[in-house]
Amino acid sequence: MTEVTHEEAIDALKLVLDIDAWTENHLILEKPINVDSRVEVGRLDIAELKSATRELNKANRENPAQLKWNNRCEFLIVRNGALGPAGIMPRDLEEITSSDETGLKYSVGDPSLEYSLNLLLQVKTSPPSSTRIPFYIQNARRRIRDRRIRHVEPSLVKSDISLSDLMGEVMPLRTLRIESARPRADFKDAAEAFLFQLAFNYDVSFRVAADVDLFGVGRVRRRGRVAEAAMDAPRMTYTSDLVHHYQLAVSAESPMLQYLSYYHIAEHFFEKVFNDDFVEQVRRKIADPAFSLKRSKDIQSVIKLVTATQRRVRDEGGVDEQRALALVLENFVSMDRLLDDLRAHDPDLIDYYKAKSPSFSENVPVNLEVDRDMEVKAALAKRIYQTRNSLVHAKDGAKPKYFPFVDDTELSKEIPLLRFCAEQIIIAHGKVM
Repeated sequence: MTEVTHEEAIDALKLVLDIDAWTENHLILEKPINVDSRVEVGRLDIAELKSATRELNKANRENPAQLKWNNRCEFLIVRNGALGPAGIMPRDLEEITSSDETGLKYSVGDPSLEYSLNLLLQVKTSPPSSTRIPFYIQNARRRIRDRRIRHVEPSLVKSDISLSDLMGEVMPLRTLRIESARPRADFKDAAEAFLFQLAFNYDVSFRVAADVDLFGVGRVRRRGRVAEAAMDAPRMTYTSDLVHHYQLAVSAESPMLQYLSYYHIAEHFFEKVFNDDFVEQVRRKIADPAFSLKRSKDIQSVIKLVTATQRRVRDEGGVDEQRALALVLENFVSMDRLLDDLRAHDPDLIDYYKAKSPSFSENVPVNLEVDRDMEVKAALAKRIYQTRNSLVHAKDGAKPKYFPFVDDTELSKEIPLLRFCAEQIIIAHGKVM
Protein backbone atom coordinates (compact mmCIF):
# COMPACT_ATOMS: atom_id res chain seq x y z
CA MET A 1 0.00 0.00 0.00
CA THR A 2 1.14 3.57 -0.63
CA GLU A 3 2.65 5.45 2.26
CA VAL A 4 0.53 7.94 4.14
CA THR A 5 1.86 11.49 4.44
CA HIS A 6 1.22 13.49 7.59
CA GLU A 7 -0.79 15.95 5.45
CA GLU A 8 -3.11 13.07 4.47
CA ALA A 9 -3.30 12.07 8.14
CA ILE A 10 -4.35 15.61 9.07
CA ASP A 11 -6.95 15.56 6.31
CA ALA A 12 -8.34 12.30 7.72
CA LEU A 13 -8.47 13.73 11.26
CA LYS A 14 -10.72 16.49 9.93
CA LEU A 15 -13.50 13.88 9.69
CA VAL A 16 -13.68 14.09 13.49
CA LEU A 17 -11.78 17.19 14.64
CA ASP A 18 -12.46 20.75 13.47
CA ILE A 19 -8.89 21.58 12.46
CA ASP A 20 -8.59 25.20 11.39
CA ALA A 21 -4.88 25.18 10.46
CA TRP A 22 -1.56 23.65 11.43
CA THR A 23 1.97 24.83 12.01
CA GLU A 24 5.23 22.92 12.18
CA ASN A 25 4.50 22.00 15.79
CA HIS A 26 0.74 22.15 16.36
CA LEU A 27 -2.73 21.44 15.02
CA ILE A 28 -4.94 24.49 15.60
CA LEU A 29 -8.59 23.75 16.42
CA GLU A 30 -11.44 26.00 15.30
CA LYS A 31 -13.05 25.76 18.74
CA PRO A 32 -11.52 24.71 22.07
CA ILE A 33 -12.31 21.28 23.48
CA ASN A 34 -13.15 20.77 27.12
CA VAL A 35 -10.66 18.42 28.79
CA ASP A 36 -12.20 18.61 32.26
CA SER A 37 -14.11 21.15 34.33
CA ARG A 38 -11.19 23.60 34.40
CA VAL A 39 -9.03 22.83 31.36
CA GLU A 40 -9.57 23.40 27.65
CA VAL A 41 -7.36 22.79 24.66
CA GLY A 42 -7.19 24.76 21.45
CA ARG A 43 -4.16 23.11 19.86
CA LEU A 44 -2.59 19.65 19.68
CA ASP A 45 1.01 18.47 19.30
CA ILE A 46 1.67 17.49 15.67
CA ALA A 47 4.77 15.43 16.53
CA GLU A 48 2.54 12.71 17.98
CA LEU A 49 0.60 12.59 14.73
CA LYS A 50 3.77 12.28 12.66
CA SER A 51 5.01 9.43 14.87
CA ALA A 52 1.71 7.56 14.52
CA THR A 53 1.80 8.06 10.73
CA ARG A 54 5.30 6.56 10.57
CA GLU A 55 4.15 3.54 12.58
CA LEU A 56 1.08 3.16 10.38
CA ASN A 57 3.27 3.06 7.28
CA LYS A 58 5.21 0.12 8.76
CA ALA A 59 2.04 -1.92 9.34
CA ASN A 60 0.20 -4.42 7.19
CA ARG A 61 -3.11 -2.59 6.77
CA GLU A 62 -4.87 -4.61 4.06
CA ASN A 63 -7.78 -5.27 6.42
CA PRO A 64 -9.09 -2.02 7.98
CA ALA A 65 -10.17 -3.94 11.10
CA GLN A 66 -6.69 -5.31 11.75
CA LEU A 67 -3.25 -3.72 11.94
CA LYS A 68 -0.24 -6.04 12.03
CA TRP A 69 3.46 -5.44 12.49
CA ASN A 70 6.18 -8.09 12.80
CA ASN A 71 6.02 -8.28 16.57
CA ARG A 72 2.71 -6.64 17.47
CA CYS A 73 -0.87 -6.26 16.24
CA GLU A 74 -4.11 -4.44 16.98
CA PHE A 75 -7.52 -5.98 16.30
CA LEU A 76 -10.99 -4.46 16.46
CA ILE A 77 -13.11 -6.54 18.84
CA VAL A 78 -16.92 -6.64 18.87
CA ARG A 79 -19.25 -7.71 21.67
CA ASN A 80 -21.30 -10.69 20.52
CA GLY A 81 -25.00 -10.08 20.87
CA ALA A 82 -24.59 -6.42 21.83
CA LEU A 83 -26.21 -3.58 19.94
CA GLY A 84 -23.05 -1.49 19.93
CA PRO A 85 -19.53 -2.17 18.69
CA ALA A 86 -18.20 -2.99 22.15
CA GLY A 87 -19.52 -3.46 25.65
CA ILE A 88 -18.54 -3.56 29.31
CA MET A 89 -15.00 -4.86 29.67
CA PRO A 90 -13.67 -6.18 33.00
CA ARG A 91 -11.35 -3.57 34.49
CA ASP A 92 -8.50 -6.00 35.15
CA LEU A 93 -8.18 -6.73 31.42
CA GLU A 94 -6.44 -3.45 30.67
CA GLU A 95 -3.19 -5.41 30.42
CA ILE A 96 -2.41 -9.11 30.79
CA THR A 97 1.06 -10.56 30.23
CA SER A 98 1.44 -14.26 29.49
CA SER A 99 3.56 -16.06 32.04
CA ASP A 100 5.04 -18.71 29.75
CA GLU A 101 7.84 -18.68 27.19
CA THR A 102 5.69 -17.06 24.50
CA GLY A 103 6.38 -13.62 25.93
CA LEU A 104 3.05 -12.17 24.81
CA LYS A 105 1.43 -9.08 26.30
CA TYR A 106 -2.28 -8.48 25.76
CA SER A 107 -4.11 -5.22 26.37
CA VAL A 108 -7.71 -4.24 25.78
CA GLY A 109 -8.97 -0.69 25.56
CA ASP A 110 -9.31 2.41 23.41
CA PRO A 111 -7.86 2.25 19.89
CA SER A 112 -4.36 3.58 19.33
CA LEU A 113 -3.85 6.76 17.34
CA GLU A 114 -2.49 4.81 14.37
CA TYR A 115 -5.52 2.50 14.45
CA SER A 116 -7.95 5.44 14.50
CA LEU A 117 -6.00 7.08 11.67
CA ASN A 118 -6.21 3.92 9.59
CA LEU A 119 -10.00 3.80 9.92
CA LEU A 120 -10.38 7.47 9.06
CA LEU A 121 -8.10 7.08 6.04
CA GLN A 122 -10.20 4.15 4.83
CA VAL A 123 -13.29 6.34 4.93
CA LYS A 124 -11.47 9.24 3.30
CA THR A 125 -10.10 7.21 0.40
CA SER A 126 -13.13 4.94 -0.12
CA PRO A 127 -16.19 7.19 -0.19
CA PRO A 128 -19.53 5.36 -0.02
CA SER A 129 -22.04 5.42 -2.84
CA SER A 130 -24.56 6.95 -0.45
CA THR A 131 -24.22 9.91 1.87
CA ARG A 132 -24.35 7.85 5.04
CA ILE A 133 -21.57 8.41 7.55
CA PRO A 134 -20.04 5.50 9.52
CA PHE A 135 -21.48 5.20 13.03
CA TYR A 136 -18.12 5.62 14.76
CA ILE A 137 -17.46 8.94 13.02
CA GLN A 138 -20.93 10.19 13.98
CA ASN A 139 -20.35 9.14 17.60
CA ALA A 140 -16.85 10.64 17.69
CA ARG A 141 -18.16 13.96 16.37
CA ARG A 142 -20.90 13.97 18.97
CA ARG A 143 -18.41 13.30 21.77
CA ILE A 144 -16.19 16.13 20.55
CA ARG A 145 -19.20 18.41 20.33
CA ASP A 146 -20.20 17.54 23.90
CA ARG A 147 -16.73 18.54 25.11
CA ARG A 148 -16.76 22.01 23.61
CA ILE A 149 -17.16 25.18 25.70
CA ARG A 150 -18.68 28.07 23.82
CA HIS A 151 -17.24 30.84 25.98
CA VAL A 152 -13.50 30.37 26.30
CA GLU A 153 -11.41 32.08 28.92
CA PRO A 154 -7.82 32.38 27.61
CA SER A 155 -6.32 31.54 31.00
CA LEU A 156 -7.80 28.05 30.81
CA VAL A 157 -6.51 27.14 27.34
CA LYS A 158 -3.66 24.62 27.34
CA SER A 159 -1.86 22.77 24.55
CA ASP A 160 -0.30 19.75 26.26
CA ILE A 161 -3.16 17.21 25.95
CA SER A 162 -2.28 13.98 24.17
CA LEU A 163 -3.82 13.58 20.71
CA SER A 164 -3.67 9.82 21.21
CA ASP A 165 -5.67 10.03 24.46
CA LEU A 166 -8.20 12.38 22.94
CA MET A 167 -8.84 10.21 19.86
CA GLY A 168 -8.93 7.06 21.99
CA GLU A 169 -11.61 8.54 24.21
CA VAL A 170 -13.85 9.82 21.42
CA MET A 171 -13.68 6.83 19.04
CA PRO A 172 -16.46 4.45 20.19
CA LEU A 173 -14.43 1.28 19.62
CA ARG A 174 -12.49 -1.34 21.57
CA THR A 175 -9.31 -2.95 20.32
CA LEU A 176 -7.16 -5.84 21.47
CA ARG A 177 -3.41 -5.21 21.24
CA ILE A 178 -0.87 -8.01 21.38
CA GLU A 179 2.87 -7.46 21.68
CA SER A 180 5.46 -10.19 21.24
CA ALA A 181 9.11 -10.48 22.23
CA ARG A 182 9.80 -11.88 18.76
CA PRO A 183 8.24 -11.69 15.27
CA ARG A 184 5.34 -14.07 14.71
CA ALA A 185 2.59 -14.76 12.18
CA ASP A 186 -0.07 -16.28 14.43
CA PHE A 187 -1.47 -13.15 16.10
CA LYS A 188 -5.00 -14.02 14.97
CA ASP A 189 -4.81 -17.40 16.75
CA ALA A 190 -3.43 -15.72 19.87
CA ALA A 191 -6.27 -13.17 19.79
CA GLU A 192 -8.96 -15.83 19.51
CA ALA A 193 -7.35 -17.81 22.34
CA PHE A 194 -7.41 -14.70 24.53
CA LEU A 195 -11.08 -14.04 23.75
CA PHE A 196 -11.94 -17.65 24.57
CA GLN A 197 -10.24 -17.21 27.94
CA LEU A 198 -12.23 -14.01 28.40
CA ALA A 199 -15.54 -15.78 27.72
CA PHE A 200 -14.54 -18.76 29.89
CA ASN A 201 -13.63 -16.65 32.92
CA TYR A 202 -15.98 -13.65 32.72
CA ASP A 203 -18.99 -14.85 30.69
CA VAL A 204 -18.53 -11.97 28.25
CA SER A 205 -18.24 -12.88 24.59
CA PHE A 206 -16.19 -10.83 22.16
CA ARG A 207 -14.91 -11.68 18.71
CA VAL A 208 -12.18 -10.37 16.46
CA ALA A 209 -13.96 -8.37 13.76
CA ALA A 210 -13.36 -9.93 10.36
CA ASP A 211 -13.78 -6.55 8.71
CA VAL A 212 -15.11 -3.08 9.37
CA ASP A 213 -18.60 -2.46 8.02
CA LEU A 214 -17.66 1.12 7.20
CA PHE A 215 -21.01 2.20 5.89
CA GLY A 216 -23.46 -0.39 7.22
CA VAL A 217 -24.32 -1.75 3.76
CA GLY A 218 -24.78 -5.31 4.94
CA ARG A 219 -28.04 -4.61 6.70
CA VAL A 220 -31.15 -4.19 4.58
CA ARG A 221 -32.78 -0.86 5.33
CA ARG A 222 -35.85 0.64 3.72
CA ARG A 223 -34.24 4.01 3.11
CA GLY A 224 -36.42 6.58 1.45
CA ARG A 225 -39.58 4.46 1.18
CA VAL A 226 -41.63 7.00 3.15
CA ALA A 227 -39.45 10.03 2.45
CA GLU A 228 -41.98 11.79 0.23
CA ALA A 229 -45.00 11.43 2.51
CA ALA A 230 -46.16 10.01 5.80
CA MET A 231 -46.66 6.25 5.97
CA ASP A 232 -50.16 5.11 5.00
CA ALA A 233 -52.34 3.18 7.40
CA PRO A 234 -52.39 -0.57 6.57
CA ARG A 235 -55.08 -1.86 4.22
CA MET A 236 -54.36 -5.54 4.81
CA THR A 237 -53.91 -7.91 7.73
CA TYR A 238 -51.16 -10.54 7.70
CA THR A 239 -50.52 -13.96 9.19
CA SER A 240 -49.34 -13.38 12.75
CA ASP A 241 -46.75 -16.17 12.72
CA LEU A 242 -45.10 -14.75 9.60
CA VAL A 243 -45.08 -11.22 10.99
CA HIS A 244 -43.33 -12.40 14.15
CA HIS A 245 -40.59 -14.12 12.14
CA TYR A 246 -40.21 -10.97 10.05
CA GLN A 247 -39.96 -8.74 13.12
CA LEU A 248 -37.33 -11.03 14.63
CA ALA A 249 -35.29 -10.89 11.42
CA VAL A 250 -35.46 -7.09 11.15
CA SER A 251 -34.44 -6.60 14.79
CA ALA A 252 -31.71 -9.28 14.89
CA GLU A 253 -28.07 -8.23 15.04
CA SER A 254 -26.82 -11.65 13.96
CA PRO A 255 -26.82 -12.18 10.15
CA MET A 256 -27.37 -15.89 10.78
CA LEU A 257 -30.51 -15.24 12.84
CA GLN A 258 -31.73 -12.75 10.24
CA TYR A 259 -31.33 -15.27 7.42
CA LEU A 260 -32.99 -18.17 9.24
CA SER A 261 -35.90 -15.98 10.36
CA TYR A 262 -36.60 -14.89 6.79
CA TYR A 263 -36.25 -18.51 5.66
CA HIS A 264 -38.89 -19.61 8.20
CA ILE A 265 -41.40 -17.38 6.40
CA ALA A 266 -40.99 -19.40 3.20
CA GLU A 267 -40.76 -22.66 5.16
CA HIS A 268 -44.20 -21.99 6.67
CA PHE A 269 -45.79 -23.01 3.34
CA PHE A 270 -43.56 -25.94 2.35
CA GLU A 271 -45.93 -28.75 3.27
CA LYS A 272 -48.95 -27.07 1.70
CA VAL A 273 -47.35 -26.24 -1.66
CA PHE A 274 -45.62 -29.62 -1.85
CA ASN A 275 -48.84 -31.53 -1.17
CA ASP A 276 -50.84 -29.32 -3.54
CA ASP A 277 -48.26 -29.95 -6.26
CA PHE A 278 -48.35 -33.69 -5.58
CA VAL A 279 -52.15 -33.76 -5.83
CA GLU A 280 -51.97 -31.78 -9.07
CA GLN A 281 -49.47 -34.25 -10.55
CA VAL A 282 -51.80 -37.16 -9.77
CA ARG A 283 -54.83 -35.25 -11.08
CA ARG A 284 -53.08 -34.42 -14.37
CA LYS A 285 -51.93 -37.99 -14.80
CA ILE A 286 -55.48 -39.27 -14.37
CA ALA A 287 -57.00 -36.49 -16.51
CA ASP A 288 -54.55 -37.09 -19.36
CA PRO A 289 -56.49 -38.35 -22.44
CA ALA A 290 -53.89 -41.11 -22.82
CA PHE A 291 -54.80 -42.49 -19.37
CA SER A 292 -57.28 -45.36 -19.14
CA LEU A 293 -58.77 -46.95 -16.03
CA LYS A 294 -58.98 -50.20 -18.01
CA ARG A 295 -55.19 -50.47 -18.53
CA SER A 296 -53.23 -51.89 -15.63
CA LYS A 297 -50.01 -50.16 -16.66
CA ASP A 298 -51.74 -46.76 -16.43
CA ILE A 299 -52.94 -47.52 -12.92
CA GLN A 300 -49.46 -48.78 -12.03
CA SER A 301 -47.90 -45.51 -13.27
CA VAL A 302 -50.05 -43.60 -10.79
CA ILE A 303 -49.10 -46.03 -8.01
CA LYS A 304 -45.43 -45.62 -8.98
CA LEU A 305 -45.70 -41.81 -8.74
CA VAL A 306 -47.35 -42.01 -5.30
CA THR A 307 -44.89 -44.61 -4.00
CA ALA A 308 -41.83 -42.69 -5.24
CA THR A 309 -43.06 -39.47 -3.67
CA GLN A 310 -43.85 -41.14 -0.34
CA ARG A 311 -40.43 -42.85 -0.31
CA ARG A 312 -38.68 -39.53 -0.96
CA VAL A 313 -40.63 -37.86 1.83
CA ARG A 314 -39.87 -40.74 4.20
CA ASP A 315 -36.15 -40.80 3.34
CA GLU A 316 -35.80 -37.06 3.79
CA GLY A 317 -37.86 -36.94 6.99
CA GLY A 318 -40.45 -34.68 5.38
CA VAL A 319 -41.17 -32.87 2.16
CA ASP A 320 -38.43 -32.23 -0.41
CA GLU A 321 -37.51 -28.78 0.97
CA GLN A 322 -35.62 -27.48 -2.05
CA ARG A 323 -38.50 -28.47 -4.34
CA ALA A 324 -41.00 -26.99 -1.88
CA LEU A 325 -39.01 -23.74 -1.72
CA ALA A 326 -39.01 -23.54 -5.51
CA LEU A 327 -42.80 -24.02 -5.48
CA VAL A 328 -43.21 -21.25 -2.87
CA LEU A 329 -41.17 -18.90 -5.06
CA GLU A 330 -43.15 -19.91 -8.15
CA ASN A 331 -46.46 -19.26 -6.43
CA PHE A 332 -45.79 -16.12 -4.42
CA VAL A 333 -42.71 -14.23 -5.72
CA SER A 334 -42.61 -11.89 -8.71
CA MET A 335 -39.16 -11.67 -10.29
CA ASP A 336 -39.85 -8.15 -11.58
CA ARG A 337 -40.64 -6.92 -8.08
CA LEU A 338 -37.63 -8.77 -6.62
CA LEU A 339 -35.32 -7.12 -9.16
CA ASP A 340 -36.85 -3.69 -8.45
CA ASP A 341 -36.27 -4.15 -4.70
CA LEU A 342 -32.66 -5.23 -5.25
CA ARG A 343 -31.96 -2.31 -7.58
CA ALA A 344 -33.35 0.12 -5.03
CA HIS A 345 -31.26 -1.44 -2.24
CA ASP A 346 -27.98 -2.15 -4.04
CA PRO A 347 -27.94 -2.76 -7.81
CA ASP A 348 -24.44 -4.29 -7.65
CA LEU A 349 -25.88 -7.30 -5.84
CA ILE A 350 -27.60 -8.53 -9.02
CA ASP A 351 -24.25 -8.97 -10.78
CA TYR A 352 -22.79 -10.42 -7.57
CA TYR A 353 -25.44 -13.16 -7.44
CA LYS A 354 -24.84 -13.86 -11.12
CA ALA A 355 -21.07 -14.30 -10.77
CA LYS A 356 -20.53 -15.57 -7.22
CA SER A 357 -21.97 -17.66 -4.44
CA PRO A 358 -21.01 -17.91 -0.75
CA SER A 359 -17.73 -19.68 -0.03
CA PHE A 360 -19.53 -21.77 2.60
CA SER A 361 -22.00 -23.10 0.03
CA GLU A 362 -21.68 -25.10 -3.17
CA ASN A 363 -21.27 -23.19 -6.44
CA VAL A 364 -24.80 -21.84 -6.98
CA PRO A 365 -24.70 -18.53 -8.92
CA VAL A 366 -28.07 -17.33 -10.20
CA ASN A 367 -28.85 -14.91 -13.02
CA LEU A 368 -31.98 -13.15 -11.83
CA GLU A 369 -32.43 -11.25 -15.08
CA VAL A 370 -32.93 -14.30 -17.31
CA ASP A 371 -36.38 -14.29 -18.88
CA ARG A 372 -37.18 -17.90 -17.89
CA ASP A 373 -39.17 -17.65 -14.70
CA MET A 374 -39.28 -21.29 -13.54
CA GLU A 375 -35.60 -21.86 -14.36
CA VAL A 376 -34.53 -18.77 -12.42
CA LYS A 377 -36.67 -19.66 -9.41
CA ALA A 378 -35.32 -23.21 -9.35
CA ALA A 379 -31.74 -21.84 -9.28
CA LEU A 380 -32.74 -19.24 -6.67
CA ALA A 381 -34.31 -21.96 -4.49
CA LYS A 382 -31.12 -24.00 -4.72
CA ARG A 383 -28.97 -21.04 -3.67
CA ILE A 384 -31.22 -20.14 -0.73
CA TYR A 385 -31.61 -23.76 0.40
CA GLN A 386 -27.89 -24.56 0.26
CA THR A 387 -27.08 -21.38 2.18
CA ARG A 388 -29.63 -22.35 4.81
CA ASN A 389 -28.13 -25.85 5.07
CA SER A 390 -24.67 -24.39 5.63
CA LEU A 391 -26.03 -22.41 8.58
CA VAL A 392 -27.83 -25.27 10.34
CA HIS A 393 -25.48 -28.19 9.58
CA ALA A 394 -22.00 -28.03 11.11
CA LYS A 395 -20.75 -31.60 10.52
CA ASP A 396 -17.09 -31.82 9.58
CA GLY A 397 -16.64 -33.23 6.10
CA ALA A 398 -16.13 -32.49 2.43
CA LYS A 399 -19.03 -30.06 2.09
CA PRO A 400 -18.32 -26.36 2.75
CA LYS A 401 -19.80 -24.99 5.95
CA TYR A 402 -20.48 -21.64 7.53
CA PHE A 403 -18.21 -20.29 10.28
CA PRO A 404 -19.99 -17.90 12.69
CA PHE A 405 -18.64 -14.33 12.59
CA VAL A 406 -15.90 -15.23 10.07
CA ASP A 407 -18.39 -15.55 7.19
CA ASP A 408 -20.86 -12.88 8.33
CA THR A 409 -19.80 -10.37 5.67
CA GLU A 410 -20.54 -12.89 2.92
CA LEU A 411 -23.78 -13.99 4.54
CA SER A 412 -24.94 -10.36 4.76
CA LYS A 413 -24.94 -10.20 0.95
CA GLU A 414 -27.44 -13.08 0.84
CA ILE A 415 -29.92 -11.46 3.24
CA PRO A 416 -31.47 -8.88 0.86
CA LEU A 417 -32.25 -11.65 -1.66
CA LEU A 418 -34.15 -13.70 0.92
CA ARG A 419 -35.72 -10.74 2.72
CA PHE A 420 -37.36 -9.35 -0.42
CA CYS A 421 -38.72 -12.83 -1.26
CA ALA A 422 -40.07 -13.21 2.30
CA GLU A 423 -41.82 -9.83 2.10
CA GLN A 424 -43.63 -10.86 -1.07
CA ILE A 425 -44.69 -14.15 0.56
CA ILE A 426 -46.17 -12.30 3.54
CA ILE A 427 -47.98 -9.80 1.31
CA ALA A 428 -49.31 -12.55 -0.98
CA HIS A 429 -51.10 -14.08 2.02
CA GLY A 430 -52.43 -10.77 3.36
CA LYS A 431 -56.17 -10.19 3.61
CA VAL A 432 -57.74 -6.90 2.59
CA MET A 433 -59.43 -5.21 5.55
